[in-house]
Amino acid sequence: MAAKRWNGEIDVEELELPGVPEDAMIEELPPMQASEVMGCVLSIARAAGRDPDELLEAATEEARSSRVGSGYRKEEMEGEVSRRERERILPDDKTLEKIARYEAHLWRQFAQALHELEALQARRSGRGAPLARLDVQGIPGG
Repeated sequence: MAAKRWNGEIDVEELELPGVPEDAMIEELPPMQASEVMGCVLSIARAAGRDPDELLEAATEEARSSRVGSGYRKEEMEGEVSRRERERILPDDKTLEKIARYEAHLWRQFAQALHELEALQARRSGRGAPLARLDVQGIPGG
């Protein structure tokens, strides 16, 4: 049975809610026993002119709907956090280009140092070292 929505207003000051002190804010209820909660439901149902079971069903459905909505919002927020983390991991295109150029420069220096080391090792062992070297890198046919 689907619960009907009630759009009227209840004067909160006039409610007699068992277990709730007179000066308590209704938004900040104290810890309560199940019997006190049921007493509150009965009091609110009387003030609204509604069946308590119907009111409890409507409140339960509202809580369930709110929980589902919160789950969706949680997933959306987690996705947004993940997206922002990914954005922060990689620098912008201009910085990436600089990094690539610097890496290429370091690779060339490394290759040159490696060739010099090989030449020194060859001379030490009495072999002839090549006078020139040619490094070819790239995609074949590209």
